[in-house]
Amino acid sequence: MRSKTGDAAARRLRIPFAIATALLIALLSVFAYALANAQSQQREDINKRFEDRAQVAATVNESLFSLASSTVKPQDAQRFGDQKVNEQFLQQRTALQQQYYAAILGSDGKVLAKAGAVPADLTSHPTVKEALRSKGAVYSSLMDAPGGKTSIESAIAFPTKYGVRLDVTSGNADALSQFLNSFLSRLPTVANAKSYVIDRANKVIATPGQKSRAGVALPDKELAAAAAEKRGGSYDGDRYFASDSIAGTPWKIVLAAQKKDLYSSVETTVPWIIFGAFVVVSLVGITLLYRVLVSNAELQRADLSRKHALEINDNVVQRLVLAKYALDRGAHETSQQKLTETLRETQQLVTSLLEERDIAPGALRRETPAETEGRPDLSHRTVEKDRE
Repeated sequence: MRSKTGDAAARRLRIPFAIATALLIALLSVFAYALANAQSQQREDINKRFEDRAQVAATVNESLFSLASSTVKPQDAQRFGDQKVNEQFLQQRTALQQQYYAAILGSDGKVLAKAGAVPADLTSHPTVKEALRSKGAVYSSLMDAPGGKTSIESAIAFPTKYGVRLDVTSGNADALSQFLNSFLSRLPTVANAKSYVIDRANKVIATPGQKSRAGVALPDKELAAAAAEKRGGSYDGDRYFASDSIAGTPWKIVLAAQKKDLYSSVETTVPWIIFGAFVVVSLVGITLLYRVLVSNAELQRADLSRKHALEINDNVVQRLVLAKYALDRGAHETSQQKLTETLRETQQLVTSLLEERDIAPGALRRETPAETEGRPDLSHRTVEKDRE
């Protein structure tokens, strides 16, 4: 059973330890928040780098088409810059490059030369209108072509002394798809991400690193829906994507990855295991410290009680000696007084010793009878009394 001193020591330590425990919990909470916040910040950094990859890929595509158009413009100006355009040369180029059709348009939209099955409404095509307005290079979304194939129309403005003219062509989308796949697959990837170049209708133009046919619908329907609403973020619960538009085209590049792959360097239990071990060690340590301090307080109290008991014992012995001297001198009253004081001191001694522990029922019951041998022989006193 716990001693009264232990209970008193525990009561004295209760408030300081409650404060210490509260501080420890607060400190652990701060550590847990810092760890969670650090992992959250790392995830945000990974998201940013993932989005940067989409921007880099889009910029590379933009630079690629810009380089191509900058190469075509001087060639077109040289070949188709005369007042009368050489239609035969245009037809030869169209056949050589296996294009569906080609046309040279004036700044007013008039067809100056053509080759192949040029649509009658060519001047009304969005690609042509945008190129005339921007005087740059413009590419279309995927379009239907003969034989169930898909095509991409391009319109590149080039300067001549007769004004700006357009070189409008329509080629097989598969050829462009293969070129983009070969080029973009050389870009570094991360987290087993899948990349797509898609048009406004979410039709795939290229899939770097994979064999695909231009014009098929984006296989990831959830990704198509998400990319139509925003540039990047979480989708379908456990996946993340990023996208960016390719300037001069209605296309955009889309990157998608599983979050478990994307955050593999962050989503690890090792820091939390270490933190959990630290929590357990801290709790065990403070519990052991509490018990040690309580035990130390009990020992200090026991030492004080022992010292007090020894002092009382000394008082008892001295009073017994005085009582014996008084009795030997026949001073019965003095002897009685000293015996009374001795009994009181003895009572204090017993009380001081017993107050260290609670007295349970039956604790005062002896296991063996009290020793009676050596008791003083009082028979001579009876004889003397009879004589008197």
